[in-house]
Amino acid sequence: VDITSSMPRMLEGKSLSDVENTEENNEMTSASDDKRFAELFAASDLKKTAVEHQENTAMNKVQIHHDDVPPSEVSKLMTLLKFRMLAHYKDEQFIGTRFGDKIIFALLILTLYWGIGDNKDAQSITSTSTLLYFICAICGYGAAAFVPGLTLERALYYRELADGCYKPGTYYMAKFVEEAVLASITSLLFCVIVHFGCSLEGNFFIFALTYYLTTMMGIILAYAVAAAVSSMEAANAILPTMVTIWMYFGGLFINFDKIPKGWYWFSWTSFLRYAWGAMMLNQYQDSSLGGIPVFLSDTEDNFTVLEFYGLEGSVMGSIGACIGLLATLIAFFAVLGVLGLAFIRHDKR
Repeated sequence: VDITSSMPRMLEGKSLSDVENTEENNEMTSASDDKRFAELFAASDLKKTAVEHQENTAMNKVQIHHDDVPPSEVSKLMTLLKFRMLAHYKDEQFIGTRFGDKIIFALLILTLYWGIGDNKDAQSITSTSTLLYFICAICGYGAAAFVPGLTLERALYYRELADGCYKPGTYYMAKFVEEAVLASITSLLFCVIVHFGCSLEGNFFIFALTYYLTTMMGIILAYAVAAAVSSMEAANAILPTMVTIWMYFGGLFINFDKIPKGWYWFSWTSFLRYAWGAMMLNQYQDSSLGGIPVFLSDTEDNFTVLEFYGLEGSVMGSIGACIGLLATLIAFFAVLGVLGLAFIRHDKR
């Protein structure tokens, strides 16, 4: 064969047809070997291992995909409660500021008003009425202890909010639950000492529920003020001012009927009106003390204590209505607090 030809070099003694037949036989043998190899591989342990590895890889991809989904706000809330709330509950200063004033005021009231609640003389009835008002008022003034809960954590809150750790509503709910759980214990302790030590009339659970809601109202009000102002000093100045203003419209210092018309609408915004009203109704409405005419009137019939203070009618004469309106104010100021955290920024760039 010519070496310059494009045809391949032939072996000596073989014709072109022999070479072609040889190549065809090789191709058939190769195809047969491939088929046999595929069958052997399909039945081998190596094939099983490869299939298991492929399935495990697919499962890992699915797991990675699920891990990429961010946690829900409920999950973030539970994380805050698990780590931050429990850490606060182990802090002696945190616990002390919430139990201290309750114990001090409970012992003070116990020594001053021991057994006065079931006395039938006019002076005792009047003193008990002012005691119930004072109990409601200290919930507002004592709320100053909750202002640092937001102001001292403000830098941490802004950083975690920027990192996408949670939304403002989630953070607020965590603070609310943290205080609500602890307030249930402190309120129960305070109410047991005061209600039974002072021999108050009425249902204990209604008294405790009203006090608990009033305590939560003070906390929510403190959070709303702390979210709106830039410093703890300003919040501690504004909060007692607001409580003092509302005290004038609570019904004790000036009767509802004597409030000027231009100011009467404002009395409906006072949480003390509903808290004190619920406690007074619980104390006197279904009690023999409530039927004693202790206040003089211009007519022959003297006023009972509920008639004198205007705690009558479908609103102020109903325990359920007073508690419901108190809860409505809590929800209203809670919304203001969340909006303050979401839209009012006090950091400087």
